Amino acid sequence: MFGYCGDVLFPTQTLSQITEVIDSDLIAFSPAGTIDRSTEQVVSIMESALNTYPAVARNKFDILYCTREGEYMQARFHLRQIAFDPPAAPTISSIEIPGESGAAAILGSGSQTVRTHLNRWAKSHVGGTSRAVFSAFCDSLQSESDPLSGGPPQLVGLHRKSPPKTFGMIWQQRRYFYGLEASPPDTQDGVGWFNELFEICDPQTLARKRGAQPQPRPAGSSRR
Repeated sequence: MFGYCGDVLFPTQTLSQITEVIDSDLIAFSPAGTIDRSTEQVVSIMESALNTYPAVARNKFDILYCTREGEYMQARFHLRQIAFDPPAAPTISSIEIPGESGAAAILGSGSQTVRTHLNRWAKSHVGGTSRAVFSAFCDSLQSESDPLSGGPPQLVGLHRKSPPKTFGMIWQQRRYFYGLEASPPDTQDGVGWFNELFEICDPQTLARKRGAQPQPRPAGSSRR
């Protein structure tokens, strides 16, 4: 599972290609392999692709690479930050996964406003939950405090079994999937939908799904 910030053109094009190569088993990620080895392979592919770019188009960007080893209770999660700042060589940093729900990494020009909203949610009665982290990120986007951050949030889950799963977002009374506006689905099977409060939603009505647990906004967690 990949995320990125900074220059968006190169990562957008290249990471989707790398994902297809991995899913097609054209990169030998053996069960005995390590996260460090797989990270090195990803970096090698990125460097080769970056070398084909014109020098003037090579800008700074960061990639977050999250993966899982094993399944169920034996599963181990890993997170690496890969920083590209041409013409310097890329650097790889290991990021510790929090032992409880929390933000593992906050990058980019909007990091300060994200931290501001995280602090507000952390002081509420739902602090320390995954919904507090996600809602704080959504509040940061809606605040428009950072002119370089915007658009609908994207939500992906990596659990103890099965590949990562992308969820749909109900954002400002519209449906989005992978950041793109989506038409109403014919059925509710296959894709889960959430709003900015991390409530399970009905993609047809755009409201909280019947029977889903309400997640009211706590006092003191204003959007702005």
